[in-house]
Parts: sequence; C-alpha cells; structure tokens
Amino acid sequence: MATEKNSEKFIVAIDQEKIEPDLARETVINFDPLNRAGKEGGFYIDENEELHINDEDVMEAHKMAINKYPYSNAITMIQLPFEEGDKVHQFSENSFRLYGLPVPEKGRSIGLIGENGIGKTVSLKILAGDIKPNLGEWENPPEWKEILKEYRGTGLQNHLEVLEKAEISSAYKPQQVEKLPEVYSGEVRTLLQSSAEKKEEIEEITKKLDINQLLDRDIENLSGGELQRVAIASTLLKEKDIYMFDEPSSFLDVKQRLNAGREIVKLSEDRSVMTVEHDLATLDLIASGIHIFYGEPGGYGMVSDTLSTKEGINNYLDGYLPPQNVQFRKESIEFDRTKPSQVEQHETVLEFPSFSKDFGEGEFELKTEAGELHEEEILAVFGENGLGKTVFAKMLAGATEPESGDSPDISISYKPQYLEAQDETVQEALSKHTNVDSKRFENRIAEPLGLEKLYENNLQDLSGGELQRVGIAICLSKNADIYLLDEPSAYLDVEARVELGRTLKRFARKTEKPLMVIDHDLLMLDYIADRGIVFTGEPGIKGSSTQPTEIGQAIDLFLKEVDLTFRKDPGTGRPRANKPGSQKDQEQREKGEYYEK
Repeated sequence: MATEKNSEKFIVAIDQEKIEPDLARETVINFDPLNRAGKEGGFYIDENEELHINDEDVMEAHKMAINKYPYSNAITMIQLPFEEGDKVHQFSENSFRLYGLPVPEKGRSIGLIGENGIGKTVSLKILAGDIKPNLGEWENPPEWKEILKEYRGTGLQNHLEVLEKAEISSAYKPQQVEKLPEVYSGEVRTLLQSSAEKKEEIEEITKKLDINQLLDRDIENLSGGELQRVAIASTLLKEKDIYMFDEPSSFLDVKQRLNAGREIVKLSEDRSVMTVEHDLATLDLIASGIHIFYGEPGGYGMVSDTLSTKEGINNYLDGYLPPQNVQFRKESIEFDRTKPSQVEQHETVLEFPSFSKDFGEGEFELKTEAGELHEEEILAVFGENGLGKTVFAKMLAGATEPESGDSPDISISYKPQYLEAQDETVQEALSKHTNVDSKRFENRIAEPLGLEKLYENNLQDLSGGELQRVGIAICLSKNADIYLLDEPSAYLDVEARVELGRTLKRFARKTEKPLMVIDHDLLMLDYIADRGIVFTGEPGIKGSSTQPTEIGQAIDLFLKEVDLTFRKDPGTGRPRANKPGSQKDQEQREKGEYYEK
C-alpha cells in the first residue's frame, strides 16, 4: 500500500526579480491559508519589499495561494522526498524498504547512482533473481501471481515474468573485489577458464583489460586494481542475459577505467547491462541512461524514472528531480575548481629529495623528482597504476628504503590503499589513536565522516565505504607532520567524496598541516588539491615523477599521457570525459587543451 503523503514536506523557491510587492500582497499573501486564518507563518513582505515564507511553515495548501500569482516560475513549490509509493521489498519490521526498481533494457547500458545504503545492490539482486520481491509483506511473502499482477502494464512486467519462469541468467561483478582471494584460490588463468563460458574470448578480453601478463599469477598475490580487472574479465566472459557491475572503477586508473568502460558498452549492444558507479567521469562514458536512487540510507530507497546520462548526472548533482518535482538533497553538489594555488607563500614544512629504487633485473625501477610541501597544502599524486605512486609514498614514509635519496626525518600518518578489518568495534579501533570523545575529533573528523553511528559496529561487518571512512579517520586522528592518504575515494559514494573533500580541506586549514592524496578520481583531486605530482612511464617496468606543479597543469599533463580529453560541463562546472573521436575531443586536441579550463 502507498503511504500517505506528508503535507509538511514542501519548500518554496522565490525569484525575487519577478516579484511585484503590491501584486504579491493582493494575491499570494491575501490567499495564504495561514494569513486568512489569522495564524503566524504565512507569506509576508519584508522591509526590503521581498516576498518570503519560512520553510518549516510551508504546507501543501499553499499551492492555492501561489497559483494566484500571475507570473509563471516566480514562485515554485518543491516537494521534498518522503517515503511513499508501493513497496518492492522489505526485509523485516523497521528494516530497509525499497520503493521502485530500475528497468533493464536490452541494448542499453544503464547506470545507477545514489548514496550507499539506499538500495542499488538490493535492486540488482532482485533483477538478477537472487531476491524475490515481497512487496513489503515480509511475514507472508506473496506468490509470483500477485507480484506480476502488481507490475502488469509496467516496463518491468516482461522482466519479472521471465524471472518467475527462471528463464533469465545473470552475471554479477561484486563491489569488494579485495575479498576475491577469500573465495577463489589458484592462478588467474584457472579462474577465468573455469568461470568463462566464452572461452574463445579469454585471450582477447585479457589483452584489452591488460591482464594477460597476470594469467600465471596466484589470485592472492594480485593488487586491488588487478583483482578488479580480473573480476570484470570474469563477468564479461560469461554468456548471460543480464550483466551487472557493482562499482567497476574502484582501484582502476583513468586509462583502465576507459578500457573497462569500452568493454561494458560493447557488451550492452545485445544484452541488458546495469552498472552501479560513483565515479561520474566513468558513468559518463559507459551509461546511455541513468536511474537516480534517493531516500534515507539504511531506511528506505526510491528510484527515479530512466533519465538521459547528462540529465541524470546533473539532476543528481542538483539534488532535484524536475519530472517528479522532488528535492532530495538540501544543497547542490558543485565542482568549483580550486583557485590558483598560493601555497608557495606559506612556510615550507618538508623538502623531499629525488628518490630512486630498483627492485632488481627485470623488475620495476623508479626515479622521482625532488619537491616540497607547505603549510595547509594538499598535494595530489596521480598517474596510471604500476608506475610507483605507492612505492614513492612508502619511501617518503620510511617504510621502503630507497637506493638514492634519504627518507626525511619527519612523522607521516599513512592511510594505505588496502584496509584490513580486525575483529574489533569501530570505537575500539579509533580509541587506539585518539580520544573519540574530544570536541576536536568530533567536529573535525567524526561528524563530517559520519562515524558516530558506526561506533558499535565490528570492523569486519562494515561495507567497503564504511571501512574506508574509518581508515581515513584513523589516519587524520594521529599526531603527525604530514598526512598521506592512498586512494581514499575507493567505495565512497558521490556525497561521501564531496564531504571527504571538504573534510580534508578544512583539516589542512585548521591544523596547518600538509596532506598528500593519491587517487584516481580527477574530479575530487581537482576540487581539493593545490598542486599535483604526475607519474609517467611504463606500468610495471619503470616509472618517474614530475615536480609539484599547479593542479590544473598537472591534470592536463596526465590526460595527455593517457590520451584522454576532459571538457567542463557548462551547467555544473564538473569535468566530463569526452568520448574519443567526438567533435569536442578533436577540438581540444587541436588546441592542445586536454583539460578544458
């Protein structure tokens, strides 16, 4: 059953340029139900002759008053999200509820975007046939006949009919690929051959994903990025009706994301494909349609209709769905690029030397340039995987001994790329490094990262995004001269990445300590960093780094290295990947502008 609408969940947007005070008094104010009843809280004209109403006083009955104002779009009533509609699934009393489902479409690659814990993975499992929808009746689940009756005449009818007959097959690429060694053992080749139904394509797919050199290696010896590509390859090599990829970009560099995205798009030419993805640049490349998930994480989730890729991502960033007139986030997400760096004017905290490291004949070789870090600076470190970024970080921290160059005598707090969950609660883990009850920790770290509600949870029970936030918090809570975070955006949703960016910038400013951030999310790095170091070379063979340079120049150099161009979205300001060969791509290449200013 649909829940009743909450008439209080509305806000009003007023374009003051279109408001004539006397006309507003005659119409909106005069017909306001609160004003007519002699109560407080209605529309009013302030001392500046502007029309206002407090958000908490807006109710559905104000529509009548607003409609009396003759100028269109001058006053807009916007409905805030609330739990309504027909339930698709509920696990138990007072547990998570899902309203609506994305619609798989043969021949299309559909992207799913939304906060973690809001139903994206549950939706995939329902569409794959792993979970039978119960329409909210968890105590007495309905039979398929009743379920099909509920969806008769909708875009999901055909898909659910096939599910009922168990005539649909699915392939699912899981989110937390670092757990694959717990499920599979042995060589990569054995895994792919045992799981592949398209055995004739193994050589082609492994080459395109650049994992052909990994075939004779054991699964347990692979890095996160290598495990991700093996998991994607294993999924691509299956012969199924519907394919589902849960966060395929995690731990992959920009070039690897492009290669994987091409294969996902190719797969969708004659199959149904759905992808959960938080990296907006990757979503731009692989999705031909978008479903937005919104609601209350862990409480309930709702699903938008299918939107175009551009419309879907921009609506999501705005936090507003025009078709439903629903505002699901108070603030829009903006990607205002960092202003030209002034960090060189701040006091130098660290001067690090050029390093070199040779792991032996036929092994990896690394040479890095010297540089410096200043108070409050955030320095981005990026480049393709396998070029030595993490080795550089470990030499800087003194965890790896270089052949030339001395690791600086300075304390560095390091968040590693991969996090191991111990058998302890979040609060116990944090308490080893800080006083979790201190106002400083609460205000600077715990509150913005949303940790307090996780305190009693065991680390081993956390999702990838939750564990990531705990790892970031532990790193920032330590007393150190420099803070070094390796891939902090992995598994974080878009909102969490934006909040992470704000947290890091605020932390650097408040503590006057410098931060170094290794990541592949160019949008986040562009948002938070003052300068950047770019790693170039041949992955797995040799790598080198540039000196620190202004962040825009660093990203432009990196994109030139990986042969990609990014444009600036005119509406939101967010960097968007150009489709290779498109008119915009060619225009920027001719100008030598790989990262549009």
